[in-house]
Amino acid sequence: MPRILDDAVVDHLLPPATAAASVGTAFDLLAAGTAHDQPRERSAAGGMTLNVMSAIAPTLDAAVVKSYPVVRRGSSRASLITVLVYAHRTGQLRGLLQGDLLGKRRTAAASAVAARAMARPESATVCLFGTGFQAPAQVTALVEVLPELDAVVVVGRSAERAEATAGVLREAHPGLRVEAETDPARAVPRADVVVTATGAAEPLFDGGLLRPGTHVTAVGSNDARRRELDATVFRRAAHVVVDSVEVARRECGDLLANGFDPDAATAFAAVHAGRVPGRSAPDDITVFESHGLALQDLVCAVAVLDAADAAGLGAVVGPEAWPLLSHTTPTDPGGEIH
Repeated sequence: MPRILDDAVVDHLLPPATAAASVGTAFDLLAAGTAHDQPRERSAAGGMTLNVMSAIAPTLDAAVVKSYPVVRRGSSRASLITVLVYAHRTGQLRGLLQGDLLGKRRTAAASAVAARAMARPESATVCLFGTGFQAPAQVTALVEVLPELDAVVVVGRSAERAEATAGVLREAHPGLRVEAETDPARAVPRADVVVTATGAAEPLFDGGLLRPGTHVTAVGSNDARRRELDATVFRRAAHVVVDSVEVARRECGDLLANGFDPDAATAFAAVHAGRVPGRSAPDDITVFESHGLALQDLVCAVAVLDAADAAGLGAVVGPEAWPLLSHTTPTDPGGEIH
């Protein structure tokens, strides 16, 4: 019977290390060609945009559909994110997960997995652009993979919000020196790793500020009309890597708006598999564009469901509550449902 799991259960069962291992598995599956990831589709009408993405991983006996609406009423806010998990062999519903925290953890995990492969191992200072939902998780994930990390500079347009995020990080990571800043020119040149996790429509900093050897992870630009990075970053970069070239063609504003051909970027699965380097020299500037893949959600969701099954966590929905759970829709000879 399927389980319904909220963010509290996900928080308990998907710590950063598990999320990073799951995201690594997702890239392994992509590199092996044994899973399918369907890029995000958007449908918009009357002030709402409905986002739907999906993935299938036969070797994990799982398929996932993730959906979330974004409603615009003066300001933008995302409604509840839901992740449906199906058994690949039978098509039966296995679980329904609240996807907000799961999405935050897997996005941060992707940044960490990429930094492990592309940042200099001695990287000590992170410059974090962003003061929202995603920002602190990025640092928490990076701490797991950058052993020399000891300082973070949080950059925000609002001094108050930057300081609030810095305070959250100081409490979570007392061993880090955390500062708040509003001027990128005082933060970027000090950084070994720059992370942009914002909703910015225009570049956050001058790419000329990056010092040689810096790794940049951009997670906020999944709209062809928006960019967090400027063209200078890409002119200086020795390696430009994306989580998916197919997705980048559709929605990577950092590449599209800066005139960088997404087909000239490297898919991270190839880097993760060791087929191509993520960094060739200590002075290389490297860039990872993270858009988020449903396959990452799938592997994380399976890990959470497996652990929930073992621990008996979440709400189990039986046929008595939902008779459709025992119903199978017949298909025509071609396997289609009409």
